[in-house]
Amino acid sequence: MLMCRRAVLAAALTAVVAPAMAQDYPNRPITLVVPYAAGGPVDIAGRSTAEALSKQLGQGVVVENKPGAGGLVGTRYVGTARPDGYTLLLGSPGPLVIAPSADPASIDIEKDFSLIGVIAESPQVLVVSAKLPPKTFKEFIAYAKEKPGALNYGSAGIGTTPHLAAELLNRATGIKTVHVPYRGTSAAVPDVVSGELQMIFGDIATLRPFVQSKAVTALVIGGPRRSNLLPEVPNATEEGYPSLVSRNFSVLMAPTGLPAEIAARLNKALTDAKTDKTFLDRMDLQGMTPIDSSPDQARQYLRDERQTWEPLVKEMGLKF
Repeated sequence: MLMCRRAVLAAALTAVVAPAMAQDYPNRPITLVVPYAAGGPVDIAGRSTAEALSKQLGQGVVVENKPGAGGLVGTRYVGTARPDGYTLLLGSPGPLVIAPSADPASIDIEKDFSLIGVIAESPQVLVVSAKLPPKTFKEFIAYAKEKPGALNYGSAGIGTTPHLAAELLNRATGIKTVHVPYRGTSAAVPDVVSGELQMIFGDIATLRPFVQSKAVTALVIGGPRRSNLLPEVPNATEEGYPSLVSRNFSVLMAPTGLPAEIAARLNKALTDAKTDKTFLDRMDLQGMTPIDSSPDQARQYLRDERQTWEPLVKEMGLKF
């Protein structure tokens, strides 16, 4: 009986404190955890988002990088933090889609996280060494079919989006290329330039300077639309492979149990940030397209992404 009364009292106190906390929110700096090292595309998106949220909330938003285990370290850290709106996560495909597709026990998005909203998404681009003869996507596919197993592709590591994109390309086109994992796309690009590697998928903003200098040849955008950063490069649908969709995305998340009022406040701040010219320009420079969404739509977005990638992950027998 005593325990029952305590439980009722705790619930009553929560019911009183949570709205008061929400009304006062935010009254101190917020931490946005980016589960990757500083300097990469995810980190750049996180810092742009943090600055935009700071403007909208009238409170500082500080980026904290917590890399490790393909993004799982930082993601799990936020999943166990206090759900008060002061510890947020910049979610990305690796820990939110690919890892749980390979091992459902690795992370439980439905149980451990409150979704706030989708931030943006960006397609990947396939580039090949300029030393290779093919200069178009169709020429490359024909070239690769003549050399099964002889061409290598780099990636940002096992289970990353560039890795899965290349495996999706193998299956969609019937070619056979060999995976060579690196510690990030930037580490692999010099070997593509030299010709030691023949191809790689990667973020457009990362690869664009090499395309412009003609050190690599951009062949196709992994998605149904062209990119305004590389408008001359055809998309996969134009090339006859509508299933070849490879993109990165970012979502704003918090630990489960986030009060609804705070979630609504953050969602509004994120939505309003997408009308800020500075934020939009920075996203554009990264080849990212902002997406408005409710928390429910953000959760469905992640479910749809997992439904897309899980069959391939299981077919590959991917393990982390």
